[in-house]
Amino acid sequence: MRQQMALGNFIFGLSRNFAYSTLARTSDGGWKNIDILTSKPKSSQTGQGLQGLTITGRSMYATAMDRLDELRALQAQRVPVPLVDGIGRNWGLWQINKISENQESIIDDGTAMVIGWVIELTEFANA
Repeated sequence: MRQQMALGNFIFGLSRNFAYSTLARTSDGGWKNIDILTSKPKSSQTGQGLQGLTITGRSMYATAMDRLDELRALQAQRVPVPLVDGIGRNWGLWQINKISENQESIIDDGTAMVIGWVIELTEFANA
């Protein structure tokens, strides 16, 4: 089965009707500026910060609502989960910080025909 990415036991991809369209990755180099009253700020290295991922997509029908419930159940476990991409690279452990959804075109039984969603992850480090 082809997949874009696996977050713990949760699969992102067309095979599960829950594919993402964008993935934004941020890295912090650990540089901080300390203000000096009589001169330019002093740059100081405080150690590399944690990476962040923002994954966004649009999914359809009640299937998307079910998949978001699965993700929220994974988030509710409050443990870091492994992240592995579709070509087998292990990205390490990540914490699920935030899951957002925007339901559109809702029919009479409350089912959203289109759901836009955003998942925010932060790299887990327990140094």
